[in-house]
Amino acid sequence: MNQTLLASVEDASLNASAPPQQLWLDGWLVRFCPGKAKRARSINAVAPGRLPFAEKLRRVKLVYRDAGLPVVARITPFSQPAAFDAEWEALDYQRFDATHVMVADLKSIS
Repeated sequence: MNQTLLASVEDASLNASAPPQQLWLDGWLVRFCPGKAKRARSINAVAPGRLPFAEKLRRVKLVYRDAGLPVVARITPFSQPAAFDAEWEALDYQRFDATHVMVADLKSIS
């Protein structure tokens, strides 16, 4: 599928659910809203940033600790940098709950 379209879907989904408990940290959109939706209580790496991964993670752990939440990262094909998932795996973080986003051409549905 067209990567530009998929990136637009990702942008729309992030913008559709903007909890008040969020902050930007050097390219990471950090959401720490208590509740069930992982999108509202996870890290979204949308830009590479300048700080080393370890320093960003140290700061984020403090945010999640203060919010009483576990550290959760959403990893998508658009996560930046490209090795974002490998950084987590190197620290023994585990994958869980795969999410599937589906799109349809509404013009074909009449």
